[in-house]
Amino acid sequence: MTKLAVGIWAYGRCAERYVSDGYREAMPFERRLENVAALEGVSGVELSYPGDIDEANCEEIKGLLERHNLRIASIIPEIVCEAKWQRGALTAMDDGLRSDARARIKGAMDMASRTGTKIVNIWPGQDGFDYAFEVDYARGWELFVEGLAECAAHRPEIKLAIEYKMSEPRMKCYAANAGTALALSMATGRPNVGVALDIGHSFNAGENPAMSVALLAGQGRLFHVHINDNYGIADDDMPAGSVHWPQWFEFVHWLRKVGYDDWISLDMYPYRDDPQDACGVSMEFFRLAERVAGRMSVGYDASPSEVFRRIMRSFAK
Repeated sequence: MTKLAVGIWAYGRCAERYVSDGYREAMPFERRLENVAALEGVSGVELSYPGDIDEANCEEIKGLLERHNLRIASIIPEIVCEAKWQRGALTAMDDGLRSDARARIKGAMDMASRTGTKIVNIWPGQDGFDYAFEVDYARGWELFVEGLAECAAHRPEIKLAIEYKMSEPRMKCYAANAGTALALSMATGRPNVGVALDIGHSFNAGENPAMSVALLAGQGRLFHVHINDNYGIADDDMPAGSVHWPQWFEFVHWLRKVGYDDWISLDMYPYRDDPQDACGVSMEFFRLAERVAGRMSVGYDASPSEVFRRIMRSFAK
């Protein structure tokens, strides 16, 4: 059975650029866990380090998770949403900042070890640039590889998954697409460095997510998956399947085809929606996509029209 999880931030205030105070009051942590546990078929959560879990509260959080029969799908080190990272984290030119970023990732790996979590999901959103001639690309790439390799060696049994994204908060991110993230992970020479494929980030990068699944899995580097949806021009983090139906079915088909059997986590910001409803409908759509993908008769020699016809027929079965 597919292991489904929810990023705990879906139940947050959902602040944005135009409504910086958010659209709702922040929900208490245990209440968030109660809501996730109430979602049909969901057995995991994604947490941030140190925002949700840290050295001081680790045992308390483990107890709460056990009470609600939940596991941690991945832990995300906070190397983006603090002002000090504005010039980069793993690729910062300041030695102290780079050291802090590596320590933050290693701390998340320690938390993963203590909680039985296999994945630390790294979103390097501040590692990039805004303007031409702003950064030394070659040096930035070198520092990126060095930092990841050092962290990977800290706990070889914990997988580091690089969550690529074209932009945001930097206008251009180093780890911008599936190919770049794959090259970055392989350049470390460490088998426990791979890629987190966020389907929305894949759409933003102009990719076909199913093709990215095949590429990453073919190299043994598809470590983690985030689901949501958007219109391809921004990381809207909308409910899964709310925009891209055909691509979604092919995406799930290829996850099945490559034998991906690890966590699939909902990464969503329901700004103007009830978070429980938005999480629930996302999971309903994912299960629909699984059923449709499982019923489809796929033949790669079919005409485009026949492919579309097969998709439609799969709904009628």
